[in-house]
Amino acid sequence: MFKKKVPVWKQRVKTIDNVLKKIEPGMHIFIGTGTAEPRTLVKALMKAEGHRLEDLTLIQLLSFGDAISFEALESHRYRLRTFYSGWVSAQAVTQGRADLIPSRFSAIPALMKDGHIPVDVAFVQITPPNEAGFCSLGIGVDVARRAMAQADLVVGEINEAIPFTLGDTFVPMDDFDMIVEAK
Repeated sequence: MFKKKVPVWKQRVKTIDNVLKKIEPGMHIFIGTGTAEPRTLVKALMKAEGHRLEDLTLIQLLSFGDAISFEALESHRYRLRTFYSGWVSAQAVTQGRADLIPSRFSAIPALMKDGHIPVDVAFVQITPPNEAGFCSLGIGVDVARRAMAQADLVVGEINEAIPFTLGDTFVPMDDFDMIVEAK
């Protein structure tokens, strides 16, 4: 029998608990947007207890899903800052539980670079690395690169189901401080 070779990147995978131990109160966490949302990381962050996870600001362009729930925002552990009001965020903005930052899409990277939108941690969804050691941001080609450049802690959630897209989406595996696997 031939034994299937384990990809090298799997040796770098950390547990979600290891990632959450790096999060401190008051941090600003960028979360990949829409279908590029690293759902395993976000859901774990929403459910986590006992890691001093409080007073966190979650920064997301637009939330398409239920990973950041309205109930989580009611807990006062998290504050959502978003640029476009979506399903969950619309209700949260209306009730004062989230901040809506009206901005042109093209201006958002400059707001991050200038420190108007601080980013301490970046959670992004990525593909497994190719033979050259580069991951693709898949369909998350928005401000993820800028958020990664600003963040002190960059966590990549490898999702084998997302497409390896071409263009300015390649990120060296070494740019990630921690790697988790999508579940």
